[in-house]
Amino acid sequence: GEAVVTAPRPRHLKDAVAFAKSRHDWILEKRNAQPQVSSFAPGQTLHIRGHAVVLGMRDRVISPRAEQQPDGTWYLLSSGDPQTYARRIERYLRQRALKTLQTETDACAAKLGVTGVKISLFDAKGRWGSCTPSRKTIRYSWRIILAPAATLTYLCAHECAHLKHPDHSPRFWAEVEALNPGYKPARQWLKTHGHTLFQYQ
Repeated sequence: GEAVVTAPRPRHLKDAVAFAKSRHDWILEKRNAQPQVSSFAPGQTLHIRGHAVVLGMRDRVISPRAEQQPDGTWYLLSSGDPQTYARRIERYLRQRALKTLQTETDACAAKLGVTGVKISLFDAKGRWGSCTPSRKTIRYSWRIILAPAATLTYLCAHECAHLKHPDHSPRFWAEVEALNPGYKPARQWLKTHGHTLFQYQ
């Protein structure tokens, strides 16, 4: 939610501040367009791998469970006071993310002839994933489960490509393309809409 202005050198800081002030209305417009931060709560609609799921309340449902209604709508049901409810939904999403990301990672790694890749989850705002090739470990943002399926697949291909190329060289991007042909729209989705995945805190 912050607007950050930078300058190449301290002596240019005054110019940077003046520039930011001259763009006051634009900054305000962009900040107002950002999604409002909220906790997971009944009535909200999440998109889990691109599928709409409505959060619902049902007494004594400790472990959230998904149910499809006669009209085809999917509900994710749980119980508890607001804080407990939000924690249970986040825990469910993290579990789904871990399982899905492991499956996708194993598939990508197999194409590279790599086995035994271990994954874990984190919740950093600055990056979606990180790979340590020497340890065959990959960390992902659990929030990627709230993105379209194609975007999650792209992220796995991106991080797995780092197992072979620990950089962003042309060879790396060729590997990403081989693992996930036509990945560019999914990559663009993260650049354009990725910030919306942080509206739940």
